[in-house]
Amino acid sequence: MQAIAEQKSIYLQDYEARSAQLDEPKWLARLHRHGIERFEAQGFPGRTVEAWRKTDLTPVLREHFVPSGGPGQVDSGLIEKAGALGKAHRLVFVDGWLDPGLSELGNLPRGLTLAPLSEYGERLPAVIQDALGAFIDTASHPFAALNTAFFRDAIVVHAARGATIEQPVVLVHLLTPGADRRAVYPRAVIIAEEASQLRLVEQFIGADEPFVLNCPVAEIVARQGANVDYYKVQEEGAGSAHLGAVHAEALRDATIHMHSFACGARLARTDIYANLIGAGADVTLNGLYLTNERQYCDHHTWVNHKAEHGTSRQLFKGVLQGRSETVFDGLVKVFEGAQKIDARQENRNLLLGKLALAHSNPRLEIHADDVKCSHGSTVGQLDDEALFYLNTRGIGFDDAQGLLTFAFADEMLKPIRLDALYEYERQALFQRLPGAEMVREMS
Repeated sequence: MQAIAEQKSIYLQDYEARSAQLDEPKWLARLHRHGIERFEAQGFPGRTVEAWRKTDLTPVLREHFVPSGGPGQVDSGLIEKAGALGKAHRLVFVDGWLDPGLSELGNLPRGLTLAPLSEYGERLPAVIQDALGAFIDTASHPFAALNTAFFRDAIVVHAARGATIEQPVVLVHLLTPGADRRAVYPRAVIIAEEASQLRLVEQFIGADEPFVLNCPVAEIVARQGANVDYYKVQEEGAGSAHLGAVHAEALRDATIHMHSFACGARLARTDIYANLIGAGADVTLNGLYLTNERQYCDHHTWVNHKAEHGTSRQLFKGVLQGRSETVFDGLVKVFEGAQKIDARQENRNLLLGKLALAHSNPRLEIHADDVKCSHGSTVGQLDDEALFYLNTRGIGFDDAQGLLTFAFADEMLKPIRLDALYEYERQALFQRLPGAEMVREMS
């Protein structure tokens, strides 16, 4: 407990020193103060906290991560990845700082607002102020609380009523070696007004060298009849700790499709909260995680059905190699009075490493009687008979293993509704498969 108390004190000192130097709007100062108060009230979670008992935070606790003081040098490899998804409305941040030169904001269509929060000053529109910080669970998520205390410039994405945004919005977060032993706190607030349509990709890309604490938070609000696709791609460097949260609110007849692709960072965890608060709301959460060596990857989900006639679908798949470890922990809760609910939750894990370890804990909590809910999980290895069948047809062991693994994982890429992102994740999958060249040729 002494170590934890010391960490709390250090982050409070950082907050007070930073606040003394800033001249920020009163509403933003109140939000930052709220964040540090929530963090101070709980501190970092230990193994006795149920939701965090399998997450080893030792690497984070033994370091003091000072907020990033400025952008580092971006090499050509990171620049190439930042533009890999092609034509898009794009904002690029380097070590938490906006890079206008790498961003692409020309010719925004009518109905789309895409801007850093700093452009608004005291005149922040009520629709944004009401959403920013209003939903994310800072009371039980210490890293969301830290983000709320320290984020310096949130990204505002707003689709106006009835607007159909054809090109995707892409938010890119690059981490350079200059961010070593630093913390970055990306923040995005995404609002889709009534009957609007929006597709958004959030990419987290990093060099292997730095040990960075990255605590991103995204808040999504889909109003009546809106349709939002949100894709999160996490491929940070091998030294990073990525501890983030996504919170979504779906109103009446709104549809939110969320997809997570995670293959980077030494320690990675994303907590996803989805509240279906309007009748007829529809939420899909799916994800693919690929781990190797001693990587740790954790997805926690909370899906709350608070209104009738809601639908939710969850399917997460993992491919584990080396001595890696993963966690999927998901709760579907149907509140009293939320009748006619259709909810499905599933987690499947494929172990390619003999020492790999997958934890799976899908759960249901139902307080209504007219519902259709199911959940399940599997953890296993490749089918020996299928491997033998391919071997007898002249396909080597590695190639056969790669083909079967691709067949298992590719299901998670097919729902992607952006061609460039589908191909990007597909190539990333190929790079992590045994017998990659054979798989490319035959797929």
